[in-house]
Amino acid sequence: MNIFENLNPQQKKAITYSDGPLLIVAGAGTGKTTVITQRVAWLIREKKANPDEILAITFTDKAAGELEERIDQLMPYGYVDLWISTFHALG
Repeated sequence: MNIFENLNPQQKKAITYSDGPLLIVAGAGTGKTTVITQRVAWLIREKKANPDEILAITFTDKAAGELEERIDQLMPYGYVDLWISTFHALG
């Protein structure tokens, strides 16, 4: 599966950024969830991070569920140590 298919240059750059933590802020409908899910898959596949070293935080339960579902579809079985949560649940 080509995780870069149908992405613009800015999205590709965000997915492959490897110089430390990354904050993604963008408007509605700009592909934030796609970038985050593809980035998590890329980090794990490229061995840039272990699954239990990744934290994805959202504002709503719906968004957290969507992230978890999309990442699950991208990754092979066995990646259950991902930290995907809302700000409120984490706090």
